[in-house]
Amino acid sequence: MTDLVAELTGAENIAWNLGDLYAGTDDPALMRDMDDADTRADALGAEFRGRIASLSADGLKMALGEYEAIYEQVSKVASFAQLQWTTNTNERTYGALLQKIMERVSKLQQKLVFFELEWAAVPDERANQLIADPTLSHYKHYLEAALRYRPHLLTEPEEKILTEKDVTGASAWQRFFDETLGAARYEFKGEKKPLEPILKELYTPDRDNRKAAAAAVTGGLKNNLRTMTYVCNTLLADKASNDALRHYPSWISSRNLSNEATDSAVQSLVDAVTSRYDIVARYYNLKRELLGLDALYDYDRYAPLPTKTSSRFTWEEARDTVLRGYEKFDPRMAEVASLFFEKNWIDAPIRPGKRGGAFSASVVPSVHPYILMNFVGTARDVSTLAHELGHGIHQYLSRERGMLQMNTPLTTAEMASTFGEMLVFTDLLEREPDPQARLAMVA
Repeated sequence: MTDLVAELTGAENIAWNLGDLYAGTDDPALMRDMDDADTRADALGAEFRGRIASLSADGLKMALGEYEAIYEQVSKVASFAQLQWTTNTNERTYGALLQKIMERVSKLQQKLVFFELEWAAVPDERANQLIADPTLSHYKHYLEAALRYRPHLLTEPEEKILTEKDVTGASAWQRFFDETLGAARYEFKGEKKPLEPILKELYTPDRDNRKAAAAAVTGGLKNNLRTMTYVCNTLLADKASNDALRHYPSWISSRNLSNEATDSAVQSLVDAVTSRYDIVARYYNLKRELLGLDALYDYDRYAPLPTKTSSRFTWEEARDTVLRGYEKFDPRMAEVASLFFEKNWIDAPIRPGKRGGAFSASVVPSVHPYILMNFVGTARDVSTLAHELGHGIHQYLSRERGMLQMNTPLTTAEMASTFGEMLVFTDLLEREPDPQARLAMVA
């Protein structure tokens, strides 16, 4: 660990416990649950294929209940394989399990693809009657949202082909990208290091250090430039092909539909932002003056303003800081957030092969979310912890909506996370008496 991060933070042994999903890669319950989900999918198809449009509200509720249960069962298996792999993308047994599960999930999805296709084909009048029926009130949003994809769905054989090819298409390239970056090392001050601890150096007061870190990142990325460019272009071509097949009017339409936002609303946002680049220019010019620099370069973007206050945090300090900010807003929020620490639902340290960045995985309603971080003790890491716990609390509380409705569009999900950041930042700012330190925090 010390060869990856120069300073210990107390996060070195903060590893998540995936035992609430499965005991390990060799847990027989993994394949047993996968086999059972396959059997249930066959049974669902045998009972309901060709009948969705003619079902009563009670019948559709029964079908939806089983459909949802199958997806939860298989998602539990897939979540375990994915989460385990992210902690060490170099571990062959993790990669082998992930690949095996992805292939099995693809086959199962092909068995179930009829369900949403048949629902989308239900005539408007009948669909609206079912959606309005109190019997189906729990599934109201799911049923409404599924109908939005009507113009973009293909025939069942075509949908099956796209699902089958995704395993060796976009999903495979995304995994290759993550594994390549997870294994990459960057030359910094005579040492080979992973990306995360070098990115940390871009936030230090020492300008020469920031410049060296930026050069190290650029140099390391250049080593994989040909590979990463090919991956990016392949994914772009794959997306363009899918968009054309599904008759999306623009490259962003599928994302907007997923986010339950209209193309016009998103374009209005883009127009508003791009029309006020002068605000960003004013900010950076002000920051240049406050730093006393003649010119601001890329490696100065995250430079902290001068302050006597330490910006280093141990894991314990980061935890207490976040929980205090949440507690101030609502004790229930802090109570749920505490579970992530007490029950080992967070994986915090940098490790060889571990996926970079951070995320909160909602997993399945019957378990709980898991959070991945790469904690090195910066103020930015505290914000990241607050951000991901915002997601985690949201995901934890939304489990009651069930597998089909617990996950929200990004437009909603990111409100929870940035709200969590805001609570913690506001609390820190209110507690800081030094005006110079407060200015540095705001900047």
